Formats: sequence, C-alpha cells, structure tokens
Amino acid sequence: MAKNGKISGIIVAAGYSSRMGVFKPLLPLGEKTVIETAVNSLRRGGIQDIRVVTGYQGEKIHAVLEGFEGRVLDNPLYPEGMFSSILAGIRSLEPDTQAFLLLPGDNPLIRRHSIKEILRVYRKTGAAVVYPVFNGKRGHPPLISAKCFPAIRQSDGAGGLRDILARFEADSAEAEVVDEGILMDVDTVDDYRKLMEYHQSRSIPTDAECYAMLRKYQADSRVLRHGQAVAAIGCALASALNQVGQQLDIRLVAASCVIHDLAKGKPNHAKRGSKLLSCMEFSRLQGIVASHMDMKFSPQDAINEEAIVFLADKLVQGDKRVSLAERFNPALQRFHGNPEILTAIQRKINTAETIKKKALCILGAKQFGQLA
Repeated sequence: MAKNGKISGIIVAAGYSSRMGVFKPLLPLGEKTVIETAVNSLRRGGIQDIRVVTGYQGEKIHAVLEGFEGRVLDNPLYPEGMFSSILAGIRSLEPDTQAFLLLPGDNPLIRRHSIKEILRVYRKTGAAVVYPVFNGKRGHPPLISAKCFPAIRQSDGAGGLRDILARFEADSAEAEVVDEGILMDVDTVDDYRKLMEYHQSRSIPTDAECYAMLRKYQADSRVLRHGQAVAAIGCALASALNQVGQQLDIRLVAASCVIHDLAKGKPNHAKRGSKLLSCMEFSRLQGIVASHMDMKFSPQDAINEEAIVFLADKLVQGDKRVSLAERFNPALQRFHGNPEILTAIQRKINTAETIKKKALCILGAKQFGQLA
C-alpha cells in the first residue's frame, strides 16, 4: 500500500502540432481552450501541484495560463521530442514527490472520477505505474511513481517513455474507469471534431460508457437485456413524439433506459444508481434513474424524458414487451393481502397509465400501438 505523499501533475504541451496543422493547446473547447481544460481536469480530480511544460509558442500558453496556480515550465529542448518535456517536468519536482500524473496537453477531457479512481488504486496497491483503462484500452493520464524516476532520468530517451515503463509492467496496476475521454486526443481535425462533440454532451454517457458502467458495477446479463429492451421502446416513442413537435433528447432516453437498473439487486437501487451517476458526472441521468421506480405525472404535465423512461420500463418484463396489465397483475395478486404494497403498485400503474394516455392523445392509438 502506498504511503500518503505529494502527487503532482505534469502536462506536456511543447510540441509543434504538426499533424494537426494548428496549435492544439489553444484550440477552443467550450468556453475554454484545450490546455485550460487539461489543467482543470487534473485540478478537479484533486491534483493541486500542476506543472505545464511548454516549448513551441510557449509564450502564448503563458499568456492563456496567466494567474494559473501552478508552474509553467519552458523546455528549450522541445525539438528533441516529448521525452525531453517529460524530463523537464520530472526535474522540476520536489524530492518529496511520491508520484505524478502525466497528461498530454491534447488529451484534456478526463473526468474527476477517473483521477480519483487512479489515485485510489495507487494508494491501495503502491504500484510503480497505474494506468487508467476504458473498455480494455489503456489511456491517459498514467500515474508514474517515484520508483520509476531514476530509470527515466538516466534514459537517453531512445525508446521513449513507453519502453521505460514497460520495465515496470510486473509492478503496474490498472484503474477501470467509465470515461471514454481517457482515449481521446487531438492529432487530426477529425479528432478535434469528435472531442468537441464529446465535450458538448459529457453529461450523458456514450453507448460504450453505458456498457462499461454496467460491467464495472457488475450488473448481470439480465439487466443489460432488460435495459436494451426498454431502450428500444423508449427511443421509438421519443422519436415518434419528436416527429409531431416534441423536443425529446433521444440520446438521453437511450442512455437512461440502458442503465436505469445499474444498481439492481442493491437496497433502494434507483437512488443508489442515481448516486453512482452523480459520482461519474452524468448529471442529466440522475433524476431519471432516481425516479424510474416511482414518479409523479399528472395529465397536465408535458411528456419528458423521465416520463418516457418510466413508461418504457413498465412495458417490459425481463426482456419481453408486455402490457401494463401483464406487467402488474401478478404483483397485485401476490400482494393482495398487503395494503401498503398494493397502494405503491397501484400508484405506479396509475402513473404509467397517465403517461400512456398522454402519448396516445399526441400520437393516436394506431401509431402508439405499433410502438408500444
């Protein structure tokens, strides 16, 4: 187990951006630049000591990061390649530094939860290197401990950092994260386009992130099949409603349907799943998952994504489409002697029926029947 100690962040942003054709660190990403976003990612993950290593057009990065609570280091040897910038960052670290997170400046979208998971695994294992992993692929930022510092400092850099860290493979660990951003950098214009799209909708998990989430929290195959069946109905309803003037977010519906039972089998699984989503910063799904077991909906309410997911979930038993009567009649019979549970079941039925009637009014019986 690793001792508590100083953990720094080194962001390397000294290269020419030759493949991209424009200076990558200063590209806009939302309201900030790529380099500012990279700094904020480490800061939000709890890294207080951050060093940004610059070279080419370093004065422009200095200007953008003016007032930044950290250090901006100039690497005069940057034409020799990234390894020279990594060395410059390591040489600036204080003797009591226990480890550092290495982040390329063009790999900026790292979730707070990912940084914390990397640190957790390091403190648990004391590994020489901890790699964040998404869907079986290692990404950035790896945590590199002081065990590796002598080998890095003594290297001529011929094989790059990858060859050096390979020597420590037996003393490495992996941190499984639900974060496609660890694999996203900006080498091409197409990469940049994908990064911007991902940034704009980060509060909703991608398909890959949904399935990674279910694996990480050990949801069984039945949960996955149920979620997929619910998503088929939910997305069909949302798409049809959008065609007649509604403005529902199909991606939000799909993701919420797939992972709504994320914590199935745990006490109060709806709230537990919502809390997990909060930790992973998938904020737009929190309320939907929290209410998928029980929600209020009146005839005057507009149909939203929360209502769609609630209704779609009640129209699926296991991975099969069913009517509301088929879904709930067995429970009504089983608990006929328990008034409290019967009241709760009837409340769910009433809510689902109200949402269904609202959708029927908008779509018409024929179209609704084809969809659900």
